[in-house]
Amino acid sequence: MVFVLIIVLLVLFNRYIPGGGSSQNTTEVTVSRTERTPVTGTSTYGTWYLDELGFIVHDTDLTDGLKYFYSQTGVQPYVMLLDYDADIWINGKWNETAAEEYLAQVYTDTFSDNGHMILAYFACENDSEDMDGTFYLYYGSAAYSIMDAEAETIFWSYFDMNYNNLDLSIAEFIGQTFRETADNIMHTGEGGTSGLLKAGVIFAVVCVVMIIVGIIVARRAKKKEEYL
Repeated sequence: MVFVLIIVLLVLFNRYIPGGGSSQNTTEVTVSRTERTPVTGTSTYGTWYLDELGFIVHDTDLTDGLKYFYSQTGVQPYVMLLDYDADIWINGKWNETAAEEYLAQVYTDTFSDNGHMILAYFACENDSEDMDGTFYLYYGSAAYSIMDAEAETIFWSYFDMNYNNLDLSIAEFIGQTFRETADNIMHTGEGGTSGLLKAGVIFAVVCVVMIIVGIIVARRAKKKEEYL
């Protein structure tokens, strides 16, 4: 019975170590180690996305995730699914400089502060819902205090994982990516500090149990010696 208890405790210990267990989110995505303070003063822009391609069917699958990200980070995301533009795809190749200049102008024309971020999809020529074009992130300066290099890596990790989940629609995979990223980088999920605290508590419990088991075994051995 004691050994069964130890095994159960060890399983729980493994479950709450960040990166432990079998969940896709913990095995494939880095857990943020950075403490971030939500951005304040971001003016809410009434529209959450622009869909020139007609890919978004149930928009709440997208906007719920975007609004959740905004509530946790103070950064309002804006998703743009853009038609093919020969000025962006120069000689058939996506041009980052042209895309950056385009989004800089969109940002200036659309937002009145620096607390927004744009996720833009630039459709390639003869594109389809397989989305063979290019996704690109553009930030206001205040938004970068949240979406630093670590946070961006985490975002793209969730993005790739959800993009490859064929059970999710385009709206769902983008919305879910923002939601999961917020939980990770702001430590509102089970990762980060919360996970480490649980792991520490369980480790302490395991140690105490092992000590108690050791004492019991030693006492039993001593009693056997007394009877011999």
